[in-house]
Amino acid sequence: MLPPAFAASSPLGGNDSKSPIRVTADNMIYEPDKNTVVFSGNVEVVRDDFRMWSARLTMYMKERKDAAGEKNAGNAQNGASGGLDAMKAGDLDRIVAEKNVRFRMDTKSGTAQKATWLADKEELVLEGNPVLLDGQNSVTGKRIRYFVRENRSQVEGGSGKRVEAVFSSNGKGR
Repeated sequence: MLPPAFAASSPLGGNDSKSPIRVTADNMIYEPDKNTVVFSGNVEVVRDDFRMWSARLTMYMKERKDAAGEKNAGNAQNGASGGLDAMKAGDLDRIVAEKNVRFRMDTKSGTAQKATWLADKEELVLEGNPVLLDGQNSVTGKRIRYFVRENRSQVEGGSGKRVEAVFSSNGKGR
């Protein structure tokens, strides 16, 4: 369990969030047949006060059927912008950031080799030497699951990697 300071508003929002997700990168490939948008090279994700950086990021869109019963990614239409014109945050299934993942929100920050945001569950899963920091407090383990809606976290240890939490005293209450 992480201290309450780690639990905050949903970093990338749930599917009811109105704020846009802005992604910048060196390259982007939209693959409508796979319902994915893949960003690579100096990837940065911004939504409200949440920022995340990684070498690669894949957005998986929900598969939907159009009026004719044909499958498509999210609400994307085949148009001049290659099908991206009608996508919105509510169409998002999950985001997977890989390689040197860093993120920051308010006083909280973290690192991992892989971070997976599950939009419907509002769950962030950190893997690959994950570390969560809030001021001088920190927690590490094999895998960190952050359940935003439930205001709780689960840190898992594994072979060769035990859970470690460091809580700093602010010097008050002596």
